[in-house]
Amino acid sequence: MKIMTVGTGGYASVYVNGLLENTDPSIEYVGAVEKYPDTSPAKEKLDEAGIPIYTTMEEFFARHTADLTIISTPTFLHREQSICALSHGSYVLCEKPVAPMIGDAEAMMAAEKQYGKFIAIGYQLAYSKAIRSLKADILSGLFGKPQSLKTIIYGPRNRGYFARGGGWGGRISKDGYMILDSAISNACAHYVFNMFYVLGKSMDESITPARVKAECFRGHEIENFDTCVMQMETEDHIPLFFATSHATENWHSVEFEFSFEKAAIRYSMNDLPTVTAEFTDGSRKEYGNPFAGELIKMYDSLEAIASGTAPVCTVKTAVCHTKLIEGLYRNVPIVNFPAALIQEKEDDDRPYVYGLDELLNTAYAQGKLLSELGCAYAEPTEFTIG
Repeated sequence: MKIMTVGTGGYASVYVNGLLENTDPSIEYVGAVEKYPDTSPAKEKLDEAGIPIYTTMEEFFARHTADLTIISTPTFLHREQSICALSHGSYVLCEKPVAPMIGDAEAMMAAEKQYGKFIAIGYQLAYSKAIRSLKADILSGLFGKPQSLKTIIYGPRNRGYFARGGGWGGRISKDGYMILDSAISNACAHYVFNMFYVLGKSMDESITPARVKAECFRGHEIENFDTCVMQMETEDHIPLFFATSHATENWHSVEFEFSFEKAAIRYSMNDLPTVTAEFTDGSRKEYGNPFAGELIKMYDSLEAIASGTAPVCTVKTAVCHTKLIEGLYRNVPIVNFPAALIQEKEDDDRPYVYGLDELLNTAYAQGKLLSELGCAYAEPTEFTIG
């Protein structure tokens, strides 16, 4: 299988390094696309390995073919780059999320149909053996009916994080592109999507929350929000809760609790590093580390190409998250945290919101919005997703 990568820095380095270290003779790394190759941290390694670097996908496809194109670029480029690869006869593995807007996702699905090839979307947990085994047990009815799902993850980001890549971080739009970059759409996208995925009616389906009540806040000097707390509800009236922020003082690694009639499924990267089901009869079942295998998405995509099947997570599977991203943008106002709460971590060049860590922890424990915890500045907004 011939593979090319679009993007070489940031998360793309996982694929670049993995392919450079690959010893499987059936996999051939045939080229990389990088808009600014001279500043790429991977340039020296790619040059040493004899992997050609091009500044555009069109340049690459004028000289080569690829069975799989791996796209790890800013989200607002996903639509045009995925369609470009399809139009040149390549299947696609595109990093999450699908794209900022529903119209982008719809265009990508139309292109899949037009060219007869899939676009796999790289939500890591959907490919995880632990999560897929868990979902199979959910589908089998092992745990009974779902009662509620909740997830929390937060972590500070400095000013350099939002200045990355020419300054698209934390932006709503730039240079004619809708971007909608936020913790929900980018760094913490895997974890909110995971709740939608495990409740899907088949292994390649997700649910879309029908109703959302959300609060979006801003502590950084950015255009979009950096903190979000949501209460959601499925069409079947299953409550979902999610809290995240980039304006906290400290880190809180991902933690979730999914409650069912017969069991509670828990995971905490720090305290319980294997997904574990605790049944009401006192028994337990462990599913393993959900983050094992960084290249599992690539191998799943290659297997799907070879077998003529679809990968576990396509645009159709993942569009529910895009609907949420656009729904937040269109419906929920961004509230600035009170200036009196903004503190400065000068050694890390970042602001943080005093007391926010504790607020989010309490919100997660109780499944409540910040407005329900007495924060007078919080403004919850309800909206529906069609």
